[in-house]
Amino acid sequence: MTFQRARKKEQIEDRRREILTAAERLFNEGCLEDVTFSRIAKDVSVTRQTIYTYYQTREEVLLDLLSAKLKEFYESIDQLFPPGKLFTRDEFCYRVAHHFIEHKAMLRLFSLRHTVLEENVRYENLVAFNRIMLHVFPTVKDLLRRQCSVADDMLFDTFTFTMISYFASIYPILEPHPNQLKAIFEAIGSTAENHPTAEECLIASIKLMTAGLKFKKED
Repeated sequence: MTFQRARKKEQIEDRRREILTAAERLFNEGCLEDVTFSRIAKDVSVTRQTIYTYYQTREEVLLDLLSAKLKEFYESIDQLFPPGKLFTRDEFCYRVAHHFIEHKAMLRLFSLRHTVLEENVRYENLVAFNRIMLHVFPTVKDLLRRQCSVADDMLFDTFTFTMISYFASIYPILEPHPNQLKAIFEAIGSTAENHPTAEECLIASIKLMTAGLKFKKED
């Protein structure tokens, strides 16, 4: 493979996207430990050493990947609720729940955010990530204003903050390890058939988050 140094801004961004795409594939097909600069370099048109000009650690790569996935999440959630179209609380919760389910890759990364990804990155990377996180608030608040009757902005902020906090814990519920699930049901002396599905639990949780909001379209 012939290596050429990226000089233009577009080339640098293309190279960065290559690195993120390779890291995403390695992470999705395996686990955190499978994402190494050596394995990424085998998939892209750069050397292992060149990757260090973009990222200093594996965690920086994955935090940047999480930033991209988070942007996709909140930009596409806004499209679920187009201006001028109202939804009932049940419809709203169902759509948000399925949006979570469709973005499991983002949720898996987010579950590692505090304990792994943010532990081994440069300060400026943390600042950049948190700036992206802050974009979630106006996006979600705008769609809530369209769907809900006049309410204190604090209620909208509370819902958004709770939803973001939920990001960190929801993945194990949606994708439990078979042995974990088996052990839980054995411990309580029950079976999966006697309990709500992950989807049903997710919808019920979002309904609780929206309990203080009055939707313009009633159920």
